[in-house]
Amino acid sequence: MKFDAAWLLDLLHGAPGAEEVADRLTACGFLVELREPGIGGEVWEVEVTTNRPDAMNHRGLAREAAAATGSTLAGLSIDLAEDGPATADLATVEIADPTMCRRFCARVIRGARRAASPEWMQRRLVNAGVRPISAIVDVTNYVLLELGQPLHAYDLAKVRGATLVARRAVDGEVLVTLDGERRTLGAGMPVIADGERAVGLGGIMGGADTEIGEDTTDILLEAASFDPLTVRRAARRLGMHTEASHRFERGADPGLPPVAIDYAAALIAGIAGGTVCRGRIDVCPSPVERRRLRTSAARVSAFIGLETPAERLCEIAQALELEPEGDGGDAIVVTVPSFRVDLEREADLVEEFVRHLGFEAIPARLPVLSTAPGRRNPNWELVDRARAAAVSAGLAEIVTWSFIDPSLDAELAAMPLCPGAPVELDNPLAATQSTMRRSLLPGVLGAVRDNLNQGERAVAVFEQGRVFWQAGSGPAESERLAVALVGPLPGRAGQDLDFAELKGVVELLTDVLGFPELDWKRGGAPWLDEAEGAVLETAAGRIVGLAGRLAGPVADRFDLRPVTYVAELDLGGAAREVPLPSFVELPRQPAVTADMTVEHATELSYAELATVVRDLASELVEDIGLLVRFAGEGLPPGTVRTTLRLTYRAADRSLTQLEVNELQDGLRQGLTRRLDVRFA
Repeated sequence: MKFDAAWLLDLLHGAPGAEEVADRLTACGFLVELREPGIGGEVWEVEVTTNRPDAMNHRGLAREAAAATGSTLAGLSIDLAEDGPATADLATVEIADPTMCRRFCARVIRGARRAASPEWMQRRLVNAGVRPISAIVDVTNYVLLELGQPLHAYDLAKVRGATLVARRAVDGEVLVTLDGERRTLGAGMPVIADGERAVGLGGIMGGADTEIGEDTTDILLEAASFDPLTVRRAARRLGMHTEASHRFERGADPGLPPVAIDYAAALIAGIAGGTVCRGRIDVCPSPVERRRLRTSAARVSAFIGLETPAERLCEIAQALELEPEGDGGDAIVVTVPSFRVDLEREADLVEEFVRHLGFEAIPARLPVLSTAPGRRNPNWELVDRARAAAVSAGLAEIVTWSFIDPSLDAELAAMPLCPGAPVELDNPLAATQSTMRRSLLPGVLGAVRDNLNQGERAVAVFEQGRVFWQAGSGPAESERLAVALVGPLPGRAGQDLDFAELKGVVELLTDVLGFPELDWKRGGAPWLDEAEGAVLETAAGRIVGLAGRLAGPVADRFDLRPVTYVAELDLGGAAREVPLPSFVELPRQPAVTADMTVEHATELSYAELATVVRDLASELVEDIGLLVRFAGEGLPPGTVRTTLRLTYRAADRSLTQLEVNELQDGLRQGLTRRLDVRFA
């Protein structure tokens, strides 16, 4: 976050120079990453962790600097003069859902004029990364940057019924926000509404209908405290991130709204003129109960290995405004202020003491740890074997995200190997990564696309990982292996990639992994091409894989122009233990090979053809393999030619060509009787 260094130092009395303040802040956990010239001084880029919303403002960071350097934090001076009618007579405020909005404050300023903010305020805003707009808007931003409390100013004349209501949105409700975007809200999102419609997104951004304009004279100023989870969910669903949501999502101080709204009202009246009406509306259904934490100097000293007196610990707690109580002995009790949402237990309090005592003061000593022998996960052997098999097939391993886009996951529903409903994440990294994957293929295809976009012409990759889905008793998961091929396989330059190449890779994997004998059956739609797609089934009818050419619409979805072949195997169908190979005596007699080209309808799959050939083949047939499969020019539509290579061998003699020819003729006659085929 950006901080104006001069502004920060102005809030400290008796502080050392900027160099030492930056060093001490870094040492106590607030890394000053960058110091660069700004307007009239330096701008610091400071890393403020997400659990410290209290330090996401100049006064909060100055509090830490005061404790770190032994200086004093300047008090907040509010010179507020009130006059005229009471605020409660001019406007009303209501909290319709206390679980969404915990506190709501409002003030009215009448007779303000449009003016520019003073130079010192504009300088501080610019150095902190905020563009000055007008005095009224600049003041709300200034108070946010100094105190950490987001505020919003409404044109009172545009607020219908002079009423503000903190409520949840109705599904489909529409709001035009200050950035000019027309947004359709979902049910439960936080909104601020007037007497008729929503006028702002609570904790995120105000609405355009009630914004401060050129002719604004009466201002309705609002400061509220919103539930962090509600704001976070709404901001992510809408794809919004603002200075306000950044703080509310992490836990803004619920005790700050009345202080911040008084401070802002005083600044507006001093810069833009006008009268601050008497009184402040402050609706707070459930005041926050402050926690009390206990520890002792002995416990802190034993934990860090450094003898530290209770008096020193109380000094640190006092500088951090933790209101320590000591009995003159060893015990220390602190009352946690409402702005320290991160302090929940004794360990958190000890961490505060350690930060400001200095990590460098703690003696270094290796801990003594007791260890026990670990146990190997039974899945690891199978996973290792799968990876080794894929590498031996010439494939390169990739690793992709376990999260995918919900719209992409919806397309997986009809795909084989995608059981159950998807697992949705409660707190996703992004809207496009909010669903756990049910298949490895989306991630693998994204990686293939990225490689092709970088100039690769041939891609042969695999991923081994887990997929997730909703089962009856909760989320379930299983191990998978996915393959993607584009272009010639490694070591086969100039040879076109086809289904047979993919089938060879998959059969190698299933053999090494100990899958039972599998039937290749036409299927795999809508992800696989109907003519070159197959599902792999066991004899019991369980689908354990799919393989084939990527369907055209799916290829277009991933922007893949070259022909792409993919496969995915459910490793749950693989053998946990593969028996050791047994020795088979090498044949003594030579083999004779003979090719047979069969012309048949496209609907007749290779698996079906090969099954019939095996049934009809002589016992002298040692092996049946696919040589080539051709469809296209010279053949009628819907027709394909499949060339088989049969290997003949006799154990006791050398076969003659005449014997092989007779066996081939008999096989052709049998195929003609069993199937509607012809021979080329």
